[in-house]
Amino acid sequence: MTEDCQVAKWKHGDICVRSSDRRRGHGLGSVKPKPLLERAWVVQERFLSPRILYYGPWELLWECSECVASETEPEGTNSLWINEMPKERFGKIKRVLDSDSDTLFYKPGLRDIYEIWREIRAIYWSSQLTHHSDSLVAIAGITSIIQQKTRMHFVSGLCKEFLCSELLWNVGNAGETSRSTLSQTWSWASVKGAKLTSIYDPLMYSNASNFHIRAELFENPPDLNARPQPGGLHIYGPLLRATLELDKYGRFTTNSSRLPKYGYVPDILLPDGIEVFCLLIAEWDTKQEYDMGKGPPCCAGLILVPKEGEAFKYERVGVWYHESLTGLRDVRVLPSDWKSFRLI
Repeated sequence: MTEDCQVAKWKHGDICVRSSDRRRGHGLGSVKPKPLLERAWVVQERFLSPRILYYGPWELLWECSECVASETEPEGTNSLWINEMPKERFGKIKRVLDSDSDTLFYKPGLRDIYEIWREIRAIYWSSQLTHHSDSLVAIAGITSIIQQKTRMHFVSGLCKEFLCSELLWNVGNAGETSRSTLSQTWSWASVKGAKLTSIYDPLMYSNASNFHIRAELFENPPDLNARPQPGGLHIYGPLLRATLELDKYGRFTTNSSRLPKYGYVPDILLPDGIEVFCLLIAEWDTKQEYDMGKGPPCCAGLILVPKEGEAFKYERVGVWYHESLTGLRDVRVLPSDWKSFRLI
């Protein structure tokens, strides 16, 4: 079998012979089918390995902490994996971690690492895992490195230092999920079969303010993969009672005069007319694009139900988010709404 080819000379004087069919030179995106790359256990192997050599259908491909290259593009190219970021971004952060720089322990450094962690976690969430019991174990290698090199701590898949934001994970397929005993309800690991995202993040905005929560983690076992001890999160914050009802479009709404009408997303399948408590975690003002001033006020929180037979204990069953269309605050908190309780 013969086919047309091209001879190219690179800037360093090397000669490269490649196929004339440029459709074959698609970097890591050409590794199809790629079932192994879609597995959750492979995510941390990919990011923790210094370098990886792939045997693609047309050529060999290379990925390391600095670039992605192939036989047709030996000078390097960008990764075209869908929903994934290049390995070199994590490599840069890892080199900072290994440098033992004192500046790492200031807020800006931790924030940079946290943003990378969120992106890696998004990749992990979009991957496939056969056994839900492996949810925390299969990413513990990455969290272990971050925890060892920084002052950040992880408990049940959540970063303690950014807990306000971490609690606002979101389930996109509540009708297909079920509750797991792997972790307590405030952790994403407690929902089996979930398509997870974390779009509700007040920390994305530099002018976010007015956080209405004070949460403290109870003492937990040192093992990153162990379950939290009974007690969970101790929270002092505003709890607003509401009744959630399904409208004709299948969305949960409430007629409470002190809460937004829409924006309630369950973690699991909930019955119509369920009585809940809405915990307000944060209110903040968004920043308009191109620095054109203040945007609409937003708020977000958790949907809770009382733990049956146990006083002052609540379980998470969803999350809620609202962006005001009127420019006014749509949540009315009274002094009597502030409660101290445990989220388990």
